[in-house]
Amino acid sequence: MTTADGIKRAGPPQAVQKLRENFYVVQVALTETPSADWKRLFYDAQQGFASEFPPRSVEISGGVLRFRSDGASVEQKVGWIDQWIERANQKEATLGGRLDEGRRRRRQEMAREQHELAELNSRWSKL
Repeated sequence: MTTADGIKRAGPPQAVQKLRENFYVVQVALTETPSADWKRLFYDAQQGFASEFPPRSVEISGGVLRFRSDGASVEQKVGWIDQWIERANQKEATLGGRLDEGRRRRRQEMAREQHELAELNSRWSKL
């Protein structure tokens, strides 16, 4: 699900765990699993932002971003994340074809993995 514009948020944030009163683990899905290069660019884009959302406080795992937040700050934090995603995409685009080839290989590998998982799930569906 890659677009010419790069990685995007695939939907609204979702609270996935309550840590304490009005404080949650929040998850944001992405349109694809980012490469190591893109992750580095994403983390570089965080420099200079508010101390209540310190650098590297957003965990990237597969195709999702996770962070901790009180309920009232989620909208503002997602706005910052959108800016970081956009900056990472812009910087990645300036790096050119090297990353495009890596992205193509990752998409092919992901397609193979999805096919393998579908075959396993089909085989196991009667268990």
